[in-house]
Amino acid sequence: MLNQRALQKLTMSVVFAAGIGGVSIAGAEQISWLGTLQNHVLVGNEQNGYTNGIFVSRLRSASANEIGVESTLLLQPLADLIGAPRPTLAAASVNQIMITPRDLENPNPAPNDTPYAGALIFRSTNVYVHGDFADMFTLDLGVVGPASGAEKMQRAIHSVLNATRPEGWDTQRPTRALFGVEAYRAWRSPWALGNGKTNGDFVVIGGASLGNRESTVGGNLLVRYGTDLKRSFPSLARVSARTGDPFTSGEGWFVFAGLSADRIVGNKWLGEDAKNNIAEPRKSQTTPLLGLAYGWSAHSSVTFSVHSGTPMVTSTNDRQRYGSITYVWHE
Repeated sequence: MLNQRALQKLTMSVVFAAGIGGVSIAGAEQISWLGTLQNHVLVGNEQNGYTNGIFVSRLRSASANEIGVESTLLLQPLADLIGAPRPTLAAASVNQIMITPRDLENPNPAPNDTPYAGALIFRSTNVYVHGDFADMFTLDLGVVGPASGAEKMQRAIHSVLNATRPEGWDTQRPTRALFGVEAYRAWRSPWALGNGKTNGDFVVIGGASLGNRESTVGGNLLVRYGTDLKRSFPSLARVSARTGDPFTSGEGWFVFAGLSADRIVGNKWLGEDAKNNIAEPRKSQTTPLLGLAYGWSAHSSVTFSVHSGTPMVTSTNDRQRYGSITYVWHE
């Protein structure tokens, strides 16, 4: 068995290799860098389960005169096997997730509350757009447990924010490797209000995920109103996370409202193997969201949204309200 440090180094090596792999047609694609922070403090909320999500992504999308880009390195064998064309968008993401119980000061959390859990995940994604349809395929690799670095990261963030120091990380589950695959389809229905500059669309996303962290069936509903919506459509298909922020692909703006809903078929990272924890994970989760995306130049855009998720365990009915802010830089 690999120790914690070896697993963490292996994960980051995969991230580095896959992040630089498949980039052989520079100049025929647009490179974008995306950073997202999700935190309850952004909406002035107290601790209630989901604490932090940090997502960093490198996106490659087809330029106006190209039909696609090279596949991500890890998904290339599958693309070759099924004879898939070059994707419209390819993304490599590093995600760090931190989940805690409501009482951070207790070093021995209530056994029926959400346990301490951290994950470090590399996410490799291909998105194929066909008119108003988009198909997304994703491979997730990573670790859960102490090797994820979640304890150190959360305590550093709470120190900067002058927030309560989490004291119960010693109770988190042991280090294990993570593996997961996802397949989703997005359908876009545009609508107009008679104004050539602004319009709207309605996007439905449905699919499933399968993995040793959790397996789900579900999707998203999203309504947008603003400018240049078709151009940003490829980025909507859960590129970096289940409830990631949509963003503009250049100058422009749009407001959006949505709902993420998932039926959890298996959940093996909350409760299982966490010391003294008997919490029962919920079988379904819904997360409404509301936000604004704004691009003030051809290179920079920002999105802010508010989410209100179903609690992860059955012992509480308090929804997990948090804010999400995403900055995107287009090269």
